[in-house]
Amino acid sequence: MRTISIAALLAAHVFSTPPAPTIGLADQFGATTVGSARTDGHGNVSGNASGNVSGNASGNASENASENASENAVAIAWNELAYAIAAEHDGFYSFIGVRALAMTHLAMHDALNTIEPEFERYAYFGDAGEEADPVAAASAAAFSVLESVYPARADTLRSVLTRWLAQVDDTVARDRGKQLGHAAAAAILKKREGDGHEKNGDYTPMTKPGDYQYTPGYDYVWKPDFSVARPFVLESVDQFRAGPPPAITSARYAKDYNEVRAMGVADSKHRTADQTHIAHWWAEFGEHGWNRIGRITAAAQGLSLAETVRMFALINVNLYDLYLASFESKYTYDTWRPYTAIRNGDADGNAATEADPAWQPEMQTPPWPDYPSTHAAVGAGGAEIVASVFGTTQVPFSMASTTAPAGHPVRAYDDLDRAAADCADSRIFNGYHFRFATESGLVQGRAVARHVLRSMLRPLN
Repeated sequence: MRTISIAALLAAHVFSTPPAPTIGLADQFGATTVGSARTDGHGNVSGNASGNVSGNASGNASENASENASENAVAIAWNELAYAIAAEHDGFYSFIGVRALAMTHLAMHDALNTIEPEFERYAYFGDAGEEADPVAAASAAAFSVLESVYPARADTLRSVLTRWLAQVDDTVARDRGKQLGHAAAAAILKKREGDGHEKNGDYTPMTKPGDYQYTPGYDYVWKPDFSVARPFVLESVDQFRAGPPPAITSARYAKDYNEVRAMGVADSKHRTADQTHIAHWWAEFGEHGWNRIGRITAAAQGLSLAETVRMFALINVNLYDLYLASFESKYTYDTWRPYTAIRNGDADGNAATEADPAWQPEMQTPPWPDYPSTHAAVGAGGAEIVASVFGTTQVPFSMASTTAPAGHPVRAYDDLDRAAADCADSRIFNGYHFRFATESGLVQGRAVARHVLRSMLRPLN
């Protein structure tokens, strides 16, 4: 029985990962960027005091956005730095990165809402004292969490912290903010001790038709140890378990089998050029896309500092808990991928499926079972979270993806639900999933996100 090795995944170059930001992080994410455009390493502007966001479908943001852009720059910069360090560390091929992002923004959130209570806190419930500066508090909180998770990056993190603290002229407020930020970080780090995020479970593939089988390039799977894995908000990892998939002998199974066989095959003549672009553009992990969407929309729409930090906390807590919920469902049902199913279509007992022993998907299949689609769940959950922050799904954004085809990096959306639908469809177009898996993922993703929103960081008024 084998479980995933992070080193093996990286060596195998599974999927596309962003270029590792090995130098210059302190310069890129320090406080010198306040009031000027910054990019996230893929050409996406993440903060601008003038309220302009490159490629944003809405053009110039509102006057309110212009006024708030400098205010939330510290939140956007720390999110971008945490993202860059996590991507460099292991490309998000573990829970380490998304856990770090969630803890970072929860600590920032608790610090800010201790100074000026606007939303419920999560882990820290102490007092701020008077005159604690919010920029100092948020920066110290982010620094302390990230230094704990990534000690090898301590010098970079300390340099960035120093630059943000230098923006606070009032030394008393700065020192009180630092103390508060460190205390908030200590609380979340304590709360997440022993949460099982680095433990893998055991796995042995079964052999009957419909069971998951290893796919090319892997003789292992990535499987969390559900006996010790602890969510941030969910009461248990099986709280939102997906319902069972259709039987492989059913008409629904045959319908979705034949769809992915035609639409997900390598170089399919049935896909449009745009559908192929969707397949590749949405292939990047949710940590990349939804944190980037958060940065772009927070800057463009002029969220306040507190609102921006809360949105990043919700995005990443939701990602973490969704991964647990989705993978618990995956290993409960343990179903084969289209790659295996289509090559063995003569063994499924379904007269409406025809085998194609040479079938290849558009993109290399990841090493875990098919049902439900985690990526569809992440897209639906991300859309639910961001829409809840802005009070509408009509939130325009335009951005590049780390997995987009060469020469065509950008897609634009004016509706979050449309983005989530394309994210789900991408898994059919690239040959990863049956439609029943993506539809179940969409339902599960929204259910988990709505639970997160009902359960934490709620407005006080």
